[in-house]
Amino acid sequence: MEYIGWMILAVVLLVIEIVTPTFFFLWFSIGSFIAGLLAIFDLSLGWQVSIFAITSALLVIFTRPIAKKLSGEQPRKIYVDELKGSRARVIAEINVDKGTGLISSSGEVWRAKPIDEEKYSVIKEGKYVKVEHVKGTVVYVTPVDNEQENKGGED
Repeated sequence: MEYIGWMILAVVLLVIEIVTPTFFFLWFSIGSFIAGLLAIFDLSLGWQVSIFAITSALLVIFTRPIAKKLSGEQPRKIYVDELKGSRARVIAEINVDKGTGLISSSGEVWRAKPIDEEKYSVIKEGKYVKVEHVKGTVVYVTPVDNEQENKGGED
């Protein structure tokens, strides 16, 4: 009757695999199923556990990289290091007194503040800025001059 325990474990692991995005528990579910099949033929518990462990480990080692490739590439994430030094377009006026300001860079929207609040207390919507640094979810920017702005920029 040990095979019933292995089969229940296989189903539980399969359900966990279905509800999680990890693509990891499937291999242990298969190992449990194989151990359950061996239990039907009255193989000792030691052999069942050994076969479960070996089968699961081999499946993880040899098939997980293939499964990751088949599941596709993860969407590209924007990193703070990439943002620093980039050009962006102001999509909502940056105004120090009102505490407003949004920029768009590579399709991402960020809260923005001027790096020099006295010199650039207002940066109009539609202007281009350079991202100087990022602190938390706020980017600190300086406006680019008209000559650079006419060359176009990233949004």
